Order: sequence, then C-alpha cells, then structure tokens
Amino acid sequence: MKHKELELGITLRDEGTKKALENAGANWHEVAITLAVKYFKTVGVNGALFEDVRKYAVTCGLRAPPSPNAWGAVALDMSKKKMIIRTGDFLPSKDSRSHARSQPVWRLTKQYR
Repeated sequence: MKHKELELGITLRDEGTKKALENAGANWHEVAITLAVKYFKTVGVNGALFEDVRKYAVTCGLRAPPSPNAWGAVALDMSKKKMIIRTGDFLPSKDSRSHARSQPVWRLTKQYR
C-alpha cells in the first residue's frame, strides 16, 4: 500500500513541477538554471540554500515566476540531471514565510564546477 502512495506522490509532484514551469514561460527555466549554476560557482563546495539562488537570480533581472513552485522545479530538475547534490547540511530558511524551516544545502557536482 505505501509503495502505491509513494508512486502517487511522485506522479503528483512531477505534474505540479511541469505545470509550474509551463506557467513560468518558455525560456524562464533555462535562464534560471544558467543563473543557478553561476551562483553556485561563486559559493564553491560549501554550497548554498536554493532560496539564495532565487534571490540572486532576481537581482540579475530574472522575473519572479507566477508560482514559487517553479523554483522547486528548477532544483528538482538540476538534481535529476546530476548538476547539483545535497551537501548533507541543513540550514534554517531565511525567508520569514518558511518559519525558519530547515532547508537542504546544495552544491554543484564536480562536472559543473
């Protein structure tokens, strides 16, 4: 039973990320990934929270997507493509809307550094 629930959760996650990216626009995703790689290169192997990537991208002129879920889709896509990996560390979110919830720290994989 739990296996089916997990499969459903993965399916719903993937459908949601696809919709979030479609709503963000044609090339938003590619620009977001480019800026994420650029940011992660500046922080090195210690990594960063993905919310830091989001803030950096906005300062570089990338418009905010209609749904913040598009940023989760970028992180998920980069992780699936083995562009980024979790460092194993967690830090509290700096965004007050996240109520200091622990967030994973990400870094670029060796091939993208």
